Amino acid sequence: MNKSILIKLVDWICDGYVDALVTGIEENEHYFPYTIALVHFIDELQRKCIKVNYNELVNDSIIDNVLKEANDYLAR
Repeated sequence: MNKSILIKLVDWICDGYVDALVTGIEENEHYFPYTIALVHFIDELQRKCIKVNYNELVNDSIIDNVLKEANDYLAR
């Protein structure tokens, strides 16, 4: 998993708790299926030299799922 994409994504969507969430995602990937899939998707686009604009790429439904995963994890 591309850690720099993960950090940017968590910082952009969650706007806080970046260090705790990145560590949690790296150690407990099974709690974050949407987040992991989104990181892999963005990484693949970048590998194919496709410029990624997070605001245009990610819709509200995906953002909601990533936020839910983060909230559920932090609530544990």
